[in-house]
Amino acid sequence: MTGSPVIEPEPRSAAKRERYTADERRKAILKAAAEVFLERGYADASIDAVVERSGGSKATVYSLFGNKEGLFSAAAAECAEEFANAIGTVNVCTSLPDSLRRIAVAYMKVVLNSKRLAMFRTMVSESARMPESGDIFFRLGPQAAQAAVAKYFRDCAAARLLEADDPDELAEYFLGALRGSLFNRALFNPTRAPTDKEVERHIDFVVQTFLRGVQRPAAR
Repeated sequence: MTGSPVIEPEPRSAAKRERYTADERRKAILKAAAEVFLERGYADASIDAVVERSGGSKATVYSLFGNKEGLFSAAAAECAEEFANAIGTVNVCTSLPDSLRRIAVAYMKVVLNSKRLAMFRTMVSESARMPESGDIFFRLGPQAAQAAVAKYFRDCAAARLLEADDPDELAEYFLGALRGSLFNRALFNPTRAPTDKEVERHIDFVVQTFLRGVQRPAAR
């Protein structure tokens, strides 16, 4: 008796290669790499573990990123760009208090995100050995976010909504005040993430204090 032909299932990695465009493949690898690096640390992470999670092949990873260090730098850059984009895409308006609060809410949401905090910890631990990776993360993440806020302050100063002799310095001051002890507490102890109420109270205090120092009298 002849049975029905058996159709072997397509290997998981081959199926993914067929479905993904080159850009989607790169993003899938970076997503898997970020997960592996954050879970295992740089030293214990491997290209094999990344490929097992993302599908594809080691040859593709080496072709796109060169080696494990290149993959780590690319994953850090991807995370940093997501960080900066969260701030750069905030919908600001003509109301300075409302806009500052929108920026503050978006910023605190991203800096207190568990994935971002884990990447901060990883970058601090690895940057002494790979300073170029730390520099990439800083330039594409924190520095880019600060530049976006500085641009907004520059526009507000031109519209005479606030006084800002140095918008870049002012942006650094504002974002630094927002991070404050809540960020440091969560960074050094993952079990001490602030509550929503703590974050809201902190944002209110920082925004109100900041406005008292920079808002033009006529705009208050």
